[in-house]
Amino acid sequence: MAVDDQLGRPPETSHQMGRFSLNRIVRCDADAAVPVVWTNLNYVVQIEIGRPTWKYTADMLHQGAGDEITEIKRGPRWDGTITVLSGNIGNVLASLKGVTWNGSHVVLSSRNDSDDPQIIWEAIARDADNKTHLFSLVIQDMIIDDLDAINPMDYSDRTIAFHTYHEWFLVYTGYEMVYDVWDATPTTPTYTISAGTPETLLTATNHDDWHYDNAVYVKNKDNSASDTGMTRRIISNVTVVGAVLTFTTGTPATSDKIGLLYAKATS
Repeated sequence: MAVDDQLGRPPETSHQMGRFSLNRIVRCDADAAVPVVWTNLNYVVQIEIGRPTWKYTADMLHQGAGDEITEIKRGPRWDGTITVLSGNIGNVLASLKGVTWNGSHVVLSSRNDSDDPQIIWEAIARDADNKTHLFSLVIQDMIIDDLDAINPMDYSDRTIAFHTYHEWFLVYTGYEMVYDVWDATPTTPTYTISAGTPETLLTATNHDDWHYDNAVYVKNKDNSASDTGMTRRIISNVTVVGAVLTFTTGTPATSDKIGLLYAKATS
């Protein structure tokens, strides 16, 4: 490399346009399925998520180090919005809540009475052929917030607010997310992963809130403890090796559920 290096022109794929994206979701507390089938979302105009805010921050100093500071940040939260076509906001909300509007539910409540993670969102960015994968944006453990309402004189898109306590991330071209959910089998503490050996995502020890190199998380819903949602389990009692998830200790009970979020190469 030299100071007079000249670069070639940028490829057309550098000009990414949201209109060619495919948005799809799975529910965190999905019924047991290996894998859980993603739901494609119609009527989405835009999804936006900001930088984290923190419940607690502090600057640490000690004598002898002069002005050298260690910043402490605890309790991250990411807030965002989903913009949808206003005439179909009910259909989008029903998908997000996992209900059938005018089926199991005639009314969609404007309140969210739980802070349990509800949705995993995968926004698949594609080239202008509306097919070629460029990259994906994944928002894990999305929680839908209380809704506001507006019904203006003329047309206006509608927004649905959400938050999450775990970071969003980008997925490289040619890979997609997979979510496996099992009914627990305590007599057999091993579970076969549907897509085979998960891809290596990152080096977990280099990143806060990541415990596995090859999985976003492992979760367990403990019905005996009256869990209202799936709870993360760390690597001390669970391993993901090859195409097998194994509980080394604390094997879930028969009524429990287990969830694994990971990535595989697209077929």
